[in-house]
Parts: sequence; structure tokens; C-alpha cells
Amino acid sequence: MKLTADLPDDPTLPGLAAIRTAGLARAMPALGLGDGPIELLLCGYTAGSRATLDVRAGDRHFAVKAYADDPTPEAVLYQAFAAALTGVTDVAVPRLLAWERDLRLLAISWLDGTPANDLVKAGQGRRAGELAATWLWRAASLPMKLGPAFGPGDLLYEVGRSVVLLGAADHVLGRGAKAIGAALKRTQPKNGYPRLVHGTLYARHVLDLGHGPGVIDWQRFGQGPIEIDAGMFLATLSRLGLRHDGHTGEAARAEEAFLAATRGLVDERTLAWYRAAALVHLAARMLKRQAPPEAQSVLDEAARWAERAGVETVAPPVAPAPPVRRSALELVLAALSSTPATPEELDQIRKLLDERKERPT
Repeated sequence: MKLTADLPDDPTLPGLAAIRTAGLARAMPALGLGDGPIELLLCGYTAGSRATLDVRAGDRHFAVKAYADDPTPEAVLYQAFAAALTGVTDVAVPRLLAWERDLRLLAISWLDGTPANDLVKAGQGRRAGELAATWLWRAASLPMKLGPAFGPGDLLYEVGRSVVLLGAADHVLGRGAKAIGAALKRTQPKNGYPRLVHGTLYARHVLDLGHGPGVIDWQRFGQGPIEIDAGMFLATLSRLGLRHDGHTGEAARAEEAFLAATRGLVDERTLAWYRAAALVHLAARMLKRQAPPEAQSVLDEAARWAERAGVETVAPPVAPAPPVRRSALELVLAALSSTPATPEELDQIRKLLDERKERPT
């Protein structure tokens, strides 16, 4: 087994320890790798949470994911995808190849394609937007009820955590983020119709496979309104355009194509709300690598979308109805009810009673 870099010594990831000491073939015998050469490349790592390996063994190319938590829900999701997408050729997700529950290891097929964020950088923004829209339409049609429930309350919780992080880094960022959080709390949308959602649909998670989109990194999936994924995708486009002036126009073209292709699928105000929440989250994440001024532009964008989420359509004024002459009985009942009749109504009652007295019997 050849390692292109040392595997992290992370006690929370038992699968990595097994691979490092016994080798991948023995750690995941279901893969049937035998004694041939195996090349491993660490392509993603979050300490205490997960790691992703790019694996090449002969003519085989796949990914191995090691987790701190039980990956059973994700494994079951891939199995459900295999059944739900049988015969479907316009979209793809990874296939489950092997699963070692005790070691918290998954092996999945490798989707070879260009990430949507790289499409934008290469001047193919429209293609990026259309691919993401194609995926959302397909996801909205899938009869899959797996995963925990997501909704605006969960996003508000994440916004609250981000506000704390931003405030700890810079008091100006914290003050701005707190104002956005308060605005989002006031305009919190209803929890829409639950569908399968990715949960972290960054532009880099949508791949151009040539025939359509492929979507990877499903560890945060759940059930929620489709605007969760739409908002995160658009938020990552905004971040890309803000961080790189040369990509601003292409990011805008990707957004335009996405919105045109999802018309009728997403609600405009709800989408603005989730986009604002996602931008606050991204601004906080940027603090890991960028200085606070870099996060400020993303936070300003979040404020703009939070404001749009709170704009309601004002109904045209309704002309007052013409006065209606009420019968004597209605007026008497009104006078005797818990809501007293007005002086004008009492005058009408007296006149009506006087009229009745003057009528011949």
C-alpha cells in the first residue's frame, strides 16, 4: 500500500487506524483488493470528524470515507439512491461499494467531473447554474424520506453559532451578524414541504459529469424545504464572486441560469431567507482562513438578502363598503348585545319603533 501522505493519527477515526496498521485490503475485505498495489491520497480531513481518501487499485478508482460517528444513515442513503435512480441517466450520486460499520468506513464510487465552482472560474457559469437546477428538480421528485428533519429553526440555530464566532473575531462583524440574525428571526418562514435535501450543497459538491450533474458529500442530508439547498448553492456563488473580482460576472450568470431553471420550484422570499442564513454561516467559516475584512463583504451580502426576505407584497387598499341599512331586529339585538350599539344606531332604533307605533293596528 502506497501513501502519498501520512494518514492523520486521529483516535476518533478507528477506520484510519485500521488502514494504517493493517492496510486497506484487510480493513475492508469486501472490496476484494487482494495483494495488488494500492495508492491512497488523503483529499479531505476534518479532525475529530471525518477523512476522505482517493484510492487507486489497478484500474479501480474509488473513495474511502472514515468517520468518527456511525455512517450507517449515509450507507442506507446510497442504497436508497441505487433503487430510486435505477434507469435514470441525467443525474448521479456515488454508489456504495463496501461498508465496515464497526470501523465506521464507507467505500463509494468516484464521480469524475468538474465541480460547479471550477466551471464558474472557467467561464462556464451558465452551465454551473443549469446543472444545480437539474439536480434540484430531480431531488424534489424522489420518493425518499430518509434523514432528520431540517427547517428554519435549525438554520437559525446555526446562525446563532456563527454570530458568536464572528463576534469573537471582530466586534464589528459580531454586531452586523447579530442584526442579521434578529432580522431572520422576525421573518422566519414556515417549514415548507419536506423533501430530500443535501444539507450543504456548496457549488463544489455539484459536478459536471458531461451528461448531467453528480452530487457528492452526503453526510449532512435530511428532510426539509428545497430552498435549503438552493439557498446554500447561491450563497457559495455569491462568496465566489465577492472573493474574486474576475469571477463576479460569471457567478452572476450562474445565478441567473439557476433561478430561471428553478422557477416554479422555489419560493422567492423563502429562498432569500435561506440564502441570507447560508451567507452568515459562510462568513463565519471564512474566519478559519481569511482575515475579518474578507468575511465582511459576505456578511454585507447576507444583510442584503435578509432585507429582501422581509419584504412583503403590499395588498392594494380595499375601498370601504357602502353603509348597509340594518333591520330593526338586527339593531335591537346589537343594542342588547355585549357590544353596545352606537348612538346613531340607537337613534335609528327609536325612529323605527316610533314608526311602528304610528302604524294602524
